[in-house]
Amino acid sequence: MLLALTGGPATGKSTLAGLLAGRHAFEAFDADACVHELLAADPGIIAAVVTEFGPGVLDPAGAVHRPALRALVFSDPAARRRLEAILHPAVRHRWLDQAGRCRDAGRDFLADIPLLFETGADRFFDATLAVAASADVQRRRLQERGLDQATIEGLLASQLPMDEKLSRAGSVVWNNGTLGALARQADLLLERLCLSPQP
Repeated sequence: MLLALTGGPATGKSTLAGLLAGRHAFEAFDADACVHELLAADPGIIAAVVTEFGPGVLDPAGAVHRPALRALVFSDPAARRRLEAILHPAVRHRWLDQAGRCRDAGRDFLADIPLLFETGADRFFDATLAVAASADVQRRRLQERGLDQATIEGLLASQLPMDEKLSRAGSVVWNNGTLGALARQADLLLERLCLSPQP
């Protein structure tokens, strides 16, 4: 099975992905981690970002300074679209390749893709899952990560409304509560999808 996980900012996507991968033999892909890797170490991506946004987005080591870039693109929708045009093809190439190899080998694949529906990636998967939290909880978690209010609002506005993501997903997990509650929902989800737990 090729399973895609999505959700809004600070809803617990990575946490749920980790719970699922710990309970079933998924081969996993994390789109955010892929973006971080590309911005830190891919010369072609770094060069394209500098060409588009200028050398001020680099840190002293020559890697992209993600906080500066994030503040720039989430305050300017046009800038965000220019960055997405650089990053999305590279990220999609990676998960498509990994998903194809998993399907050919009969392995289950779990991809954590925040912009799953926004980019039309959902059509490549057998099942989709959205993890949600209330807007107040999202804002509190983002504040705890050190983001300023303007960046938080830009980040929330950059994605589809939560209710639309939930209506399009095949399964929904609600994550306003404890880690234990989220773990129980992970178990129920695997049962619903007829995926066996790890021995």
